[in-house]
Amino acid sequence: MTELADRIAGLVRESRDRFPELDLLRPGGELRLDLGGRAVERVRVELTPLVVLQLQSLGLETVEGLAPRELAAIATVTASSWGAPGEEAFDAARLFDADHPAGVAFRSSYEEAPWLEVALARPVELAALRLRSVASRAASAHRDLRISVAGPGEDLVPVHDAAERAEQLAAFLAEHADPDEPELTAALEPLGLALTGRYPQARRALTDARHVLTPDLARTFRAVANEGFLLERSLEWTTHGPLRSFRFWSHDEKVAYVRFAVEIADALADLTPNVAFGFGAALAAVRDHDLIPHDDDLDLIIAFEPHEATSLPAAHARLEEFLRERGFTVSGDFFSHRHVGRAGSKKVDVFCGLFEGDRVSWYPGVRRGLSRDTMFPTTRAELLGVEVPLPARPEEYLATIYGTGWNSSDPGFKHSWKKRDWLDLGVPAADDEPAAPARRSWLDRLRRR
Repeated sequence: MTELADRIAGLVRESRDRFPELDLLRPGGELRLDLGGRAVERVRVELTPLVVLQLQSLGLETVEGLAPRELAAIATVTASSWGAPGEEAFDAARLFDADHPAGVAFRSSYEEAPWLEVALARPVELAALRLRSVASRAASAHRDLRISVAGPGEDLVPVHDAAERAEQLAAFLAEHADPDEPELTAALEPLGLALTGRYPQARRALTDARHVLTPDLARTFRAVANEGFLLERSLEWTTHGPLRSFRFWSHDEKVAYVRFAVEIADALADLTPNVAFGFGAALAAVRDHDLIPHDDDLDLIIAFEPHEATSLPAAHARLEEFLRERGFTVSGDFFSHRHVGRAGSKKVDVFCGLFEGDRVSWYPGVRRGLSRDTMFPTTRAELLGVEVPLPARPEEYLATIYGTGWNSSDPGFKHSWKKRDWLDLGVPAADDEPAAPARRSWLDRLRRR
Protein backbone atom coordinates (compact mmCIF):
# COMPACT_ATOMS: atom_id res chain seq x y z
CA MET A 1 0.00 0.00 0.00
CA THR A 2 1.09 3.57 -0.62
CA GLU A 3 1.46 6.03 2.23
CA LEU A 4 -1.82 7.68 1.20
CA ALA A 5 -3.58 4.33 1.24
CA ASP A 6 -2.23 3.61 4.72
CA ARG A 7 -3.42 6.98 6.00
CA ILE A 8 -6.91 6.60 4.52
CA ALA A 9 -7.20 3.02 5.81
CA GLY A 10 -6.25 4.26 9.27
CA LEU A 11 -8.93 6.95 9.15
CA VAL A 12 -11.51 4.37 8.09
CA ARG A 13 -10.65 2.16 11.06
CA GLU A 14 -10.70 5.04 13.52
CA SER A 15 -13.97 6.39 12.09
CA ARG A 16 -15.62 3.02 12.52
CA ASP A 17 -14.37 2.76 16.10
CA ARG A 18 -15.60 6.25 17.00
CA PHE A 19 -18.88 5.98 15.11
CA PRO A 20 -20.12 2.39 15.54
CA GLU A 21 -23.50 3.32 14.02
CA LEU A 22 -21.80 3.20 10.60
CA ASP A 23 -22.27 -0.56 10.87
CA LEU A 24 -26.01 0.01 10.32
CA LEU A 25 -25.29 0.89 6.69
CA ARG A 26 -24.32 -2.67 5.86
CA PRO A 27 -26.92 -5.41 5.35
CA GLY A 28 -27.67 -6.92 8.75
CA GLY A 29 -25.61 -4.27 10.56
CA GLU A 30 -26.30 -3.55 14.21
CA LEU A 31 -26.24 -0.54 16.52
CA ARG A 32 -26.27 -0.87 20.31
CA LEU A 33 -27.15 2.31 22.21
CA ASP A 34 -26.28 2.20 25.92
CA LEU A 35 -29.06 3.87 27.95
CA GLY A 36 -27.71 3.03 31.40
CA GLY A 37 -30.98 1.86 32.95
CA ARG A 38 -33.03 4.87 31.85
CA ALA A 39 -36.77 4.67 32.61
CA VAL A 40 -38.56 4.58 29.26
CA GLU A 41 -42.20 4.43 28.17
CA ARG A 42 -41.84 5.24 24.47
CA VAL A 43 -39.30 4.49 21.74
CA ARG A 44 -39.52 6.05 18.29
CA VAL A 45 -37.49 5.18 15.18
CA GLU A 46 -37.77 7.45 12.13
CA LEU A 47 -36.18 8.38 8.84
CA THR A 48 -36.28 11.85 7.35
CA PRO A 49 -36.46 11.55 3.52
CA LEU A 50 -38.87 9.91 1.10
CA VAL A 51 -37.98 6.27 1.72
CA VAL A 52 -39.09 2.93 3.18
CA LEU A 53 -38.29 2.24 6.83
CA GLN A 54 -37.31 -1.40 7.30
CA LEU A 55 -36.12 -3.10 10.47
CA GLN A 56 -34.91 -6.60 11.14
CA SER A 57 -35.13 -6.06 14.89
CA LEU A 58 -35.46 -3.42 17.58
CA GLY A 59 -34.21 -5.05 20.76
CA LEU A 60 -35.08 -3.54 24.14
CA GLU A 61 -32.56 -4.74 26.73
CA THR A 62 -34.23 -4.16 30.09
CA VAL A 63 -32.54 -4.14 33.47
CA GLU A 64 -35.07 -6.70 34.69
CA GLY A 65 -34.34 -8.96 31.72
CA LEU A 66 -37.75 -9.02 30.02
CA ALA A 67 -37.95 -11.55 27.18
CA PRO A 68 -39.27 -10.50 23.72
CA ARG A 69 -42.69 -12.09 24.39
CA GLU A 70 -42.94 -10.35 27.76
CA LEU A 71 -42.15 -7.03 26.12
CA ALA A 72 -44.70 -7.68 23.39
CA ALA A 73 -47.37 -8.26 26.05
CA ILE A 74 -46.96 -4.71 27.42
CA ALA A 75 -46.16 -2.93 24.13
CA THR A 76 -48.33 -1.16 21.59
CA VAL A 77 -46.56 -0.64 18.26
CA THR A 78 -47.80 2.04 15.88
CA ALA A 79 -46.36 3.22 12.58
CA SER A 80 -46.77 5.91 9.96
CA SER A 81 -47.79 3.16 7.54
CA TRP A 82 -47.63 -0.60 7.11
CA GLY A 83 -46.00 -2.04 4.03
CA ALA A 84 -46.26 -5.67 2.93
CA PRO A 85 -47.16 -8.04 4.51
CA GLY A 86 -49.22 -5.49 6.50
CA GLU A 87 -50.13 -4.76 10.11
CA GLU A 88 -52.16 -7.95 10.50
CA ALA A 89 -49.01 -10.05 10.03
CA PHE A 90 -46.85 -7.97 12.37
CA ASP A 91 -45.33 -9.78 15.37
CA ALA A 92 -43.96 -7.44 18.06
CA ALA A 93 -42.05 -10.27 19.76
CA ARG A 94 -40.20 -10.93 16.53
CA LEU A 95 -39.29 -7.24 16.29
CA PHE A 96 -37.96 -7.22 19.86
CA ASP A 97 -35.91 -10.43 19.47
CA ALA A 98 -32.52 -8.96 18.55
CA ASP A 99 -30.73 -12.23 19.31
CA HIS A 100 -32.67 -14.21 16.70
CA PRO A 101 -33.29 -11.97 13.68
CA ALA A 102 -35.56 -13.57 11.09
CA GLY A 103 -35.91 -11.38 8.03
CA VAL A 104 -37.84 -8.14 7.86
CA ALA A 105 -39.83 -7.65 11.08
CA PHE A 106 -41.25 -4.25 10.05
CA ARG A 107 -41.61 -2.45 6.74
CA SER A 108 -43.34 0.87 6.14
CA SER A 109 -44.76 2.07 2.86
CA TYR A 110 -42.65 4.30 0.63
CA GLU A 111 -43.34 7.72 2.10
CA GLU A 112 -41.95 10.95 3.45
CA ALA A 113 -40.39 10.55 6.94
CA PRO A 114 -41.67 7.07 7.89
CA TRP A 115 -41.66 6.14 11.57
CA LEU A 116 -42.36 3.34 14.03
CA GLU A 117 -43.17 3.89 17.70
CA VAL A 118 -43.29 1.54 20.67
CA ALA A 119 -45.46 2.58 23.64
CA LEU A 120 -45.07 0.52 26.83
CA ALA A 121 -47.93 0.03 29.30
CA ARG A 122 -45.53 0.78 32.15
CA PRO A 123 -42.06 2.34 32.36
CA VAL A 124 -39.17 -0.08 32.02
CA GLU A 125 -35.52 0.53 32.80
CA LEU A 126 -33.64 0.18 29.53
CA ALA A 127 -30.01 -0.90 29.65
CA ALA A 128 -29.68 -0.56 25.87
CA LEU A 129 -31.43 -0.39 22.52
CA ARG A 130 -30.32 -2.76 19.77
CA LEU A 131 -31.29 -1.87 16.23
CA ARG A 132 -30.53 -4.29 13.40
CA SER A 133 -30.71 -3.42 9.70
CA VAL A 134 -32.43 -5.64 7.19
CA ALA A 135 -30.12 -7.98 5.29
CA SER A 136 -30.28 -6.01 2.03
CA ARG A 137 -29.01 -2.80 0.45
CA ALA A 138 -32.04 -1.05 2.00
CA ALA A 139 -29.81 -0.75 5.06
CA SER A 140 -28.27 2.34 3.46
CA ALA A 141 -31.44 4.29 4.35
CA HIS A 142 -30.20 4.40 7.94
CA ARG A 143 -27.88 7.25 6.98
CA ASP A 144 -30.88 9.45 7.92
CA LEU A 145 -31.95 7.59 11.06
CA ARG A 146 -33.15 9.15 14.29
CA ILE A 147 -34.01 7.24 17.47
CA SER A 148 -35.80 8.95 20.37
CA VAL A 149 -37.05 7.84 23.77
CA ALA A 150 -39.35 9.30 26.41
CA GLY A 151 -39.80 8.52 30.09
CA PRO A 152 -42.98 8.95 32.16
CA GLY A 153 -44.50 12.37 31.45
CA GLU A 154 -41.61 13.36 29.15
CA ASP A 155 -41.40 14.43 25.53
CA LEU A 156 -39.37 12.35 23.12
CA VAL A 157 -35.64 13.07 23.29
CA PRO A 158 -33.21 11.92 20.57
CA VAL A 159 -30.65 9.37 21.68
CA HIS A 160 -29.27 8.93 18.17
CA ASP A 161 -29.39 11.41 15.27
CA ALA A 162 -27.53 10.24 12.16
CA ALA A 163 -27.39 13.75 10.65
CA GLU A 164 -25.76 15.13 13.78
CA ARG A 165 -23.36 12.21 13.93
CA ALA A 166 -22.42 12.75 10.28
CA GLU A 167 -21.41 16.32 11.14
CA GLN A 168 -19.33 15.03 14.04
CA LEU A 169 -17.60 12.56 11.75
CA ALA A 170 -16.90 15.35 9.24
CA ALA A 171 -15.39 17.43 12.04
CA PHE A 172 -13.22 14.50 13.08
CA LEU A 173 -11.93 14.02 9.55
CA ALA A 174 -11.39 17.77 9.15
CA GLU A 175 -8.90 17.63 11.99
CA HIS A 176 -6.61 15.71 9.63
CA ALA A 177 -6.61 18.36 6.90
CA ASP A 178 -3.11 19.66 6.31
CA PRO A 179 -1.86 22.03 3.59
CA ASP A 180 1.35 19.99 3.52
CA GLU A 181 -0.65 16.85 2.68
CA PRO A 182 -2.90 17.97 -0.20
CA GLU A 183 -3.69 14.44 -1.39
CA LEU A 184 -4.93 13.31 2.02
CA THR A 185 -6.84 16.58 2.50
CA ALA A 186 -8.54 16.16 -0.89
CA ALA A 187 -9.60 12.62 0.06
CA LEU A 188 -11.35 13.65 3.29
CA GLU A 189 -14.61 14.90 1.80
CA PRO A 190 -15.35 11.89 -0.45
CA LEU A 191 -14.32 9.61 2.41
CA GLY A 192 -16.67 11.24 4.91
CA LEU A 193 -19.57 11.26 2.47
CA ALA A 194 -19.07 7.61 1.53
CA LEU A 195 -18.67 6.48 5.15
CA THR A 196 -22.03 8.06 6.02
CA GLY A 197 -23.81 6.56 3.00
CA ARG A 198 -24.05 9.67 0.84
CA TYR A 199 -22.80 7.92 -2.26
CA PRO A 200 -23.76 10.22 -5.17
CA GLN A 201 -22.28 13.16 -3.27
CA ALA A 202 -19.14 11.13 -2.55
CA ARG A 203 -18.69 10.40 -6.23
CA ARG A 204 -19.03 14.09 -7.12
CA ALA A 205 -16.58 15.04 -4.37
CA LEU A 206 -13.98 12.60 -5.69
CA THR A 207 -14.49 14.01 -9.19
CA ASP A 208 -14.03 17.54 -7.84
CA ALA A 209 -10.74 16.43 -6.28
CA ARG A 210 -9.29 15.20 -9.58
CA HIS A 211 -6.91 18.16 -9.87
CA VAL A 212 -5.20 16.94 -6.69
CA LEU A 213 -5.87 13.21 -6.79
CA THR A 214 -4.37 11.80 -9.98
CA PRO A 215 -6.13 8.84 -11.63
CA ASP A 216 -3.73 6.49 -9.85
CA LEU A 217 -4.39 8.13 -6.47
CA ALA A 218 -8.15 8.10 -7.08
CA ARG A 219 -7.89 4.39 -7.91
CA THR A 220 -6.00 3.87 -4.65
CA PHE A 221 -8.68 5.78 -2.74
CA ARG A 222 -11.45 3.66 -4.27
CA ALA A 223 -9.61 0.44 -3.44
CA VAL A 224 -9.17 1.44 0.21
CA ALA A 225 -12.82 2.51 0.51
CA ASN A 226 -13.93 -0.80 -1.01
CA GLU A 227 -11.83 -2.93 1.30
CA GLY A 228 -12.42 -0.75 4.34
CA PHE A 229 -16.22 -0.65 4.34
CA LEU A 230 -18.02 -0.66 0.98
CA LEU A 231 -17.70 -4.32 0.02
CA GLU A 232 -19.32 -5.41 3.28
CA ARG A 233 -22.19 -3.06 2.42
CA SER A 234 -22.65 -5.00 -0.84
CA LEU A 235 -21.28 -2.00 -2.73
CA GLU A 236 -18.18 -1.32 -4.79
CA TRP A 237 -16.72 2.01 -5.84
CA THR A 238 -16.46 1.56 -9.58
CA THR A 239 -15.74 4.27 -12.15
CA HIS A 240 -19.45 5.12 -11.78
CA GLY A 241 -19.23 5.66 -8.02
CA PRO A 242 -20.20 3.44 -5.08
CA LEU A 243 -22.78 1.06 -6.52
CA ARG A 244 -24.03 -2.51 -6.19
CA SER A 245 -21.65 -4.11 -8.67
CA PHE A 246 -22.41 -7.38 -10.38
CA ARG A 247 -20.39 -9.41 -7.85
CA PHE A 248 -23.34 -8.90 -5.47
CA TRP A 249 -26.08 -9.90 -7.95
CA SER A 250 -27.70 -13.31 -7.87
CA HIS A 251 -27.58 -15.50 -10.97
CA ASP A 252 -31.29 -14.91 -11.58
CA GLU A 253 -30.89 -11.14 -11.28
CA LYS A 254 -28.09 -11.15 -13.83
CA VAL A 255 -30.00 -13.33 -16.28
CA ALA A 256 -33.05 -11.06 -16.03
CA TYR A 257 -30.90 -8.00 -16.70
CA VAL A 258 -29.23 -9.58 -19.74
CA ARG A 259 -32.65 -10.51 -21.09
CA PHE A 260 -33.83 -6.93 -20.60
CA ALA A 261 -30.82 -5.60 -22.52
CA VAL A 262 -31.61 -8.05 -25.34
CA GLU A 263 -35.23 -6.88 -25.30
CA ILE A 264 -34.04 -3.31 -25.90
CA ALA A 265 -31.68 -4.48 -28.66
CA ASP A 266 -34.46 -6.48 -30.32
CA ALA A 267 -36.76 -3.45 -30.22
CA LEU A 268 -34.05 -1.23 -31.73
CA ALA A 269 -33.56 -3.75 -34.55
CA ASP A 270 -36.79 -2.34 -36.01
CA LEU A 271 -35.04 1.03 -36.20
CA THR A 272 -31.71 -0.25 -37.55
CA PRO A 273 -30.04 -3.66 -37.71
CA ASN A 274 -26.82 -2.09 -36.46
CA VAL A 275 -27.28 -2.82 -32.75
CA ALA A 276 -25.00 -4.90 -30.54
CA PHE A 277 -23.71 -5.39 -27.03
CA GLY A 278 -20.73 -3.08 -26.66
CA PHE A 279 -18.02 -1.97 -24.28
CA GLY A 280 -18.16 -3.97 -20.98
CA ALA A 281 -21.21 -5.94 -22.10
CA ALA A 282 -19.29 -7.31 -25.09
CA LEU A 283 -16.30 -7.99 -22.87
CA ALA A 284 -18.54 -9.93 -20.48
CA ALA A 285 -19.94 -12.09 -23.27
CA VAL A 286 -16.64 -12.83 -25.02
CA ARG A 287 -14.13 -13.01 -22.18
CA ASP A 288 -15.94 -13.67 -18.90
CA HIS A 289 -19.08 -15.50 -20.07
CA ASP A 290 -20.66 -13.80 -17.09
CA LEU A 291 -21.25 -10.22 -16.00
CA ILE A 292 -17.94 -8.65 -14.97
CA PRO A 293 -17.82 -8.65 -11.14
CA HIS A 294 -16.55 -5.06 -10.80
CA ASP A 295 -18.93 -3.68 -13.46
CA ASP A 296 -22.42 -2.37 -12.70
CA ASP A 297 -24.33 -1.91 -15.96
CA LEU A 298 -24.72 -3.20 -19.53
CA ASP A 299 -24.03 -1.23 -22.70
CA LEU A 300 -25.61 -1.37 -26.13
CA ILE A 301 -24.13 0.33 -29.19
CA ILE A 302 -26.20 1.48 -32.15
CA ALA A 303 -24.99 3.01 -35.42
CA PHE A 304 -26.86 5.31 -37.80
CA GLU A 305 -26.27 5.86 -41.50
CA PRO A 306 -25.66 9.48 -42.69
CA HIS A 307 -29.20 9.75 -44.05
CA GLU A 308 -30.57 8.69 -40.64
CA ALA A 309 -28.60 11.08 -38.46
CA THR A 310 -25.77 13.52 -39.15
CA SER A 311 -24.99 14.44 -35.52
CA LEU A 312 -25.07 12.83 -32.11
CA PRO A 313 -27.98 15.04 -30.94
CA ALA A 314 -29.97 13.94 -34.00
CA ALA A 315 -29.14 10.29 -33.29
CA HIS A 316 -30.19 10.67 -29.66
CA ALA A 317 -33.46 12.30 -30.71
CA ARG A 318 -34.29 9.37 -33.00
CA LEU A 319 -33.39 6.89 -30.28
CA GLU A 320 -35.50 8.64 -27.66
CA GLU A 321 -38.59 8.97 -29.83
CA PHE A 322 -38.41 5.39 -31.04
CA LEU A 323 -37.98 3.81 -27.60
CA ARG A 324 -40.52 5.97 -25.79
CA GLU A 325 -43.15 5.02 -28.35
CA ARG A 326 -42.51 1.42 -27.33
CA GLY A 327 -42.93 1.96 -23.60
CA PHE A 328 -39.30 2.36 -22.53
CA THR A 329 -38.09 5.20 -20.36
CA VAL A 330 -35.18 7.22 -21.74
CA SER A 331 -33.25 9.58 -19.50
CA GLY A 332 -30.01 11.50 -19.32
CA ASP A 333 -28.62 14.25 -21.51
CA PHE A 334 -25.18 12.78 -22.13
CA PHE A 335 -23.39 13.53 -25.40
CA SER A 336 -22.48 9.86 -25.85
CA HIS A 337 -25.44 7.82 -24.62
CA ARG A 338 -28.83 7.59 -22.95
CA HIS A 339 -30.12 5.54 -20.01
CA VAL A 340 -32.89 3.20 -21.14
CA GLY A 341 -35.17 1.34 -18.77
CA ARG A 342 -38.67 0.58 -17.69
CA ALA A 343 -40.42 1.28 -14.39
CA GLY A 344 -38.60 -0.64 -11.67
CA SER A 345 -35.84 -1.92 -13.96
CA LYS A 346 -32.09 -1.44 -13.91
CA LYS A 347 -31.19 0.88 -16.78
CA VAL A 348 -29.09 -0.05 -19.81
CA ASP A 349 -26.72 2.47 -21.42
CA VAL A 350 -27.33 2.88 -25.17
CA PHE A 351 -24.48 4.59 -27.05
CA CYS A 352 -25.11 6.22 -30.42
CA GLY A 353 -22.52 6.14 -33.21
CA LEU A 354 -22.48 7.45 -36.78
CA PHE A 355 -21.19 5.78 -39.93
CA GLU A 356 -18.61 7.87 -41.76
CA GLY A 357 -18.05 6.01 -44.99
CA ASP A 358 -16.75 2.60 -44.03
CA ARG A 359 -15.73 3.74 -40.56
CA VAL A 360 -17.74 3.98 -37.36
CA SER A 361 -17.06 4.80 -33.73
CA TRP A 362 -18.67 5.43 -30.35
CA TYR A 363 -17.64 7.91 -27.70
CA PRO A 364 -15.60 7.27 -25.60
CA GLY A 365 -13.30 5.86 -28.21
CA VAL A 366 -11.18 6.80 -31.19
CA ARG A 367 -13.05 8.70 -33.90
CA ARG A 368 -13.45 6.46 -36.98
CA GLY A 369 -11.60 3.75 -35.04
CA LEU A 370 -13.59 0.78 -36.32
CA SER A 371 -14.41 -0.54 -39.75
CA ARG A 372 -17.95 -1.27 -40.83
CA ASP A 373 -17.22 -4.94 -41.45
CA THR A 374 -15.62 -5.32 -38.00
CA MET A 375 -18.94 -4.32 -36.49
CA PHE A 376 -21.78 -5.38 -38.78
CA PRO A 377 -23.71 -7.43 -39.56
CA THR A 378 -23.83 -8.65 -35.98
CA THR A 379 -23.06 -12.14 -34.79
CA ARG A 380 -24.67 -13.98 -31.88
CA ALA A 381 -23.28 -15.55 -28.74
CA GLU A 382 -24.58 -16.74 -25.38
CA LEU A 383 -24.21 -14.83 -22.14
CA LEU A 384 -25.57 -16.64 -19.07
CA GLY A 385 -27.63 -18.82 -21.37
CA VAL A 386 -29.17 -15.83 -23.18
CA GLU A 387 -28.44 -15.25 -26.88
CA VAL A 388 -27.04 -11.74 -27.32
CA PRO A 389 -25.99 -9.67 -30.36
CA LEU A 390 -22.26 -8.94 -30.71
CA PRO A 391 -20.08 -7.13 -33.26
CA ALA A 392 -19.24 -9.15 -36.37
CA ARG A 393 -15.65 -9.64 -35.18
CA PRO A 394 -15.93 -9.20 -31.42
CA GLU A 395 -12.28 -9.88 -30.55
CA GLU A 396 -11.15 -7.23 -33.02
CA TYR A 397 -13.66 -4.78 -31.60
CA LEU A 398 -12.49 -5.44 -28.03
CA ALA A 399 -8.82 -5.08 -28.96
CA THR A 400 -9.60 -1.70 -30.50
CA ILE A 401 -11.51 -0.48 -27.43
CA TYR A 402 -9.44 -2.03 -24.62
CA GLY A 403 -6.07 -2.72 -26.24
CA THR A 404 -4.29 -5.98 -26.83
CA GLY A 405 -4.61 -6.91 -23.15
CA TRP A 406 -8.40 -7.00 -23.34
CA ASN A 407 -8.45 -10.68 -22.40
CA SER A 408 -7.10 -9.93 -18.90
CA SER A 409 -9.30 -8.31 -16.27
CA ASP A 410 -8.37 -4.72 -15.38
CA PRO A 411 -10.74 -3.24 -12.75
CA GLY A 412 -8.92 0.10 -12.98
CA PHE A 413 -9.31 0.50 -16.74
CA LYS A 414 -10.51 3.94 -17.78
CA HIS A 415 -11.50 5.13 -21.22
CA SER A 416 -9.82 8.19 -22.67
CA TRP A 417 -12.54 10.85 -22.67
CA LYS A 418 -11.10 13.09 -25.40
CA LYS A 419 -13.71 15.24 -27.08
CA ARG A 420 -11.66 17.30 -29.52
CA ASP A 421 -12.13 14.93 -32.45
CA TRP A 422 -15.90 14.79 -31.94
CA LEU A 423 -16.86 18.46 -31.81
CA ASP A 424 -18.19 18.61 -35.37
CA LEU A 425 -20.69 15.86 -34.53
CA GLY A 426 -22.52 18.17 -32.19
CA VAL A 427 -20.57 17.82 -28.95
CA PRO A 428 -20.36 21.23 -27.26
CA ALA A 429 -16.86 22.70 -27.32
CA ALA A 430 -15.08 22.03 -24.05
CA ASP A 431 -11.73 21.15 -22.61
CA ASP A 432 -10.91 17.50 -22.16
CA GLU A 433 -11.60 17.76 -18.45
CA PRO A 434 -13.73 20.80 -17.50
CA ALA A 435 -12.68 22.64 -14.40
CA ALA A 436 -14.60 21.89 -11.24
CA PRO A 437 -17.26 24.51 -10.49
CA ALA A 438 -16.20 27.19 -8.06
CA ARG A 439 -17.62 26.48 -4.62
CA ARG A 440 -16.62 26.59 -1.02
CA SER A 441 -14.78 23.46 -0.04
CA TRP A 442 -16.31 20.91 2.26
CA LEU A 443 -13.81 21.82 4.97
CA ASP A 444 -14.49 25.55 4.61
CA ARG A 445 -18.24 24.98 4.83
CA LEU A 446 -17.75 22.93 7.96
CA ARG A 447 -15.49 25.52 9.61
CA ARG A 448 -17.85 28.42 8.83
CA ARG A 449 -20.96 26.88 10.39
